Amino acid sequence: MYNTVMLRIQSLASGSRGNCTLIWSDTTKILVDIGLSLATTLKRLSDANICPTEINAVVITHEHTDHIYGVSKFLSRFGCNLYIPAEARECFISKIGNVSNDKIITFDDELLIEDILVEHFPVPHDSQFCYGYTFQRGDAKISFATDLGEATDDILYKMANSQVVMLECNHDNLKLMNNTKYPMWLKRRVSSNYGHLSNIACGKAVAKLATLGVSQVILAHLSQENNTPTLAYSVVRDFLAQKGFTEGKDISIDIATQDRVGNIFEID
Repeated sequence: MYNTVMLRIQSLASGSRGNCTLIWSDTTKILVDIGLSLATTLKRLSDANICPTEINAVVITHEHTDHIYGVSKFLSRFGCNLYIPAEARECFISKIGNVSNDKIITFDDELLIEDILVEHFPVPHDSQFCYGYTFQRGDAKISFATDLGEATDDILYKMANSQVVMLECNHDNLKLMNNTKYPMWLKRRVSSNYGHLSNIACGKAVAKLATLGVSQVILAHLSQENNTPTLAYSVVRDFLAQKGFTEGKDISIDIATQDRVGNIFEID
């Protein structure tokens, strides 16, 4: 029923309470991170009309709990493979916990998971390792970068010519600095070049991506404390307008949320 579709992406959850994203073709299904409980992961897959036994692979962005919490139980139950960049193997496995060695596949630069070519690239974050990913099948390309403190030109060029990019848009600077629940050390951590992208930093990155062939962005990993979907959207939209781009015409914006599955984006 999806005969002409090359790739799809759908957020299952995005935020500080757990992250999980589905990338799939007609024959291959990949989860990026499982930071949810097993029960919640299964509920979100059900909401997306995906059977968990259909998942071929799991890839991990980094070792923080909101990205790996449910990995071990999911792999134990459903037996798909876990793909890890070779340099991060020991770190990731030590944090994930009980994973059968025969289900762990390490790779260096790129790998082919069935019919989807997967490449990883480092992004700056306060973890031992953190990666963005590109997923390609034919001319279809989806890129993914959340939990990064800075969207450098090298990172943006890695994501060039993607039809869809999922990119962090974590916080509003003013809301963060005025948040009385956050101690100053945490505010500095979040706003640093190894923390999380602000709305303004995301807006600048999206404007650059609009010049690099990207037509759809999904704003991700929004802080529930220091951001809102409306605020994130308006800041990125207005920054695009300042650079001469019209949202919905030159490039479109969607927002991934914490508590429900997101929209499906298909590339044919």
